[in-house]
Amino acid sequence: MFVLLLGAAVVLLCIYEFLKRHSRDWKLLKQYPGDYPLPIVGNGLQLGFDADDSSHKLMELWKKHGRNNFRMTVGSEEWVLLSNPDDVATILNHPTELGKQIERNSAMRPFFGNSVSTSEGEQWKTIRKLMAPSFQFKTLEKRVEHVNKYCDRLFELFDDQDNNVVDMYRYLRPFMFDILCNSLMGVDSDLLHDLDHPYLQASDKVVNIITENYFSYWRNIKYIFQLTPFYKEMMDAIQTMRTTSTNIISERKGKLEKIIEDTKNNNKHVDMDLEELLENKVSTDMCLLDKFLLSKLHNGDPLPEHMINDEVTLVCWTGHYTTTMTMAHTLYCLAKHPEVQARALEEQKSIFNKDIHKRPTNQDLTEMKYLEAVIKESIRVIPTVTKIGRQLKKDLKFKDGRVAPANTTIIVFYEAIYQDPKTFHEPEKYNPERFFSPMHNHAFVPFSAGPRNCLGFRFAWAAMKATISNIIRRYELTLGGPGTEPQFAYRIVTESKNGLHLKLRKRVY
Repeated sequence: MFVLLLGAAVVLLCIYEFLKRHSRDWKLLKQYPGDYPLPIVGNGLQLGFDADDSSHKLMELWKKHGRNNFRMTVGSEEWVLLSNPDDVATILNHPTELGKQIERNSAMRPFFGNSVSTSEGEQWKTIRKLMAPSFQFKTLEKRVEHVNKYCDRLFELFDDQDNNVVDMYRYLRPFMFDILCNSLMGVDSDLLHDLDHPYLQASDKVVNIITENYFSYWRNIKYIFQLTPFYKEMMDAIQTMRTTSTNIISERKGKLEKIIEDTKNNNKHVDMDLEELLENKVSTDMCLLDKFLLSKLHNGDPLPEHMINDEVTLVCWTGHYTTTMTMAHTLYCLAKHPEVQARALEEQKSIFNKDIHKRPTNQDLTEMKYLEAVIKESIRVIPTVTKIGRQLKKDLKFKDGRVAPANTTIIVFYEAIYQDPKTFHEPEKYNPERFFSPMHNHAFVPFSAGPRNCLGFRFAWAAMKATISNIIRRYELTLGGPGTEPQFAYRIVTESKNGLHLKLRKRVY
């Protein structure tokens, strides 16, 4: 009986594979180079079983297939990985193909729910519209003031480490979290003086867990995953992060209630529209969390607390983690290339003249062209995010006439784009000046582009430039020495497994 069942299964599998390989979709996909997929697993075995090594394996496949767009089958999913900027422009600027990759969303939803990062349709449009005013250009001056304030706190700690080796991750993560809480949530935070806070310990595990969820397909079998210690570790981290968000929301609610009460008391004898008055105050303060707390659904009900918690958890984690990684990796590149650091410092001196310790304004930041090029080149060499994806709902035609069929996963393969000599001359060299030359406008889009770009990109740029400007004017950066070379893992966010250790020496002018 078992032999008969096995034989029937083999016959059905053969029929399925025959029909699949003679389908219209497969004929379209065969236009892209790629290895022939095995039944059931596709090309999944080529990715291996080490999630941290998956990006290296994908880069090897990209090189194998001529450093061009290529396809692969992962389980039952068909992927087309893009390294051509024209094709990147086609997918990122598409007005309706906005859905994120299925595997990516499955990996992230346990942490961030149906937030603006994973949602689609009306909910995505509603939340994005609510968030947009808090990230407009006019908000930047106030955001820079917040960054400068927390730089003073950061330097109190760094000054105590003068001439010592410092793990930049350990200090920059709480630094950025504090800025986000103060600037976007309207809540005071001081994790800089609580470096072992449970939130920092929990959020430190997120990148590794999400990457494992993404590439370890057995984790999608819920009832098996729930029996493992990995599941408990994930749920503990989620609980800690969600509790932190709940506390932030509760604290801001209390402050907002006091603002409302004071507004009523101060306008007892004035004919006023309280909602309009509060809306004006929120617009002036640019507090993102107030937007969530004061906004209503189409039926007039306030936003449910679980929706607000999803967004606060997402903004606090992604905002502090990705920005920290980019800043730390840029500082590492400056330490590794002292001639670049010297030129960046000269630019700072030319901007601030004799007032070398002045805190920068947003206007000062716009003059830091070379520093901006340094950050961009550091992202190119050590991409903070190595890939983003879209799940096609309909066929998509690219500029060269090839078509990716509906239900295909389209991967924008940043790591490959940044290492493509057709796009970046001598990509193995660290050369910030390359960003002063004309290039394709979709050759470098680390914050994505089009309708689903990162809303916080202006804030992130301002925070990174202001922080690095303050740091390099105050400290000389050198490498940490033997045994401290970073071990970069190209996970859902690139990070060094052993931290990012640099030596700080206070400058004397």
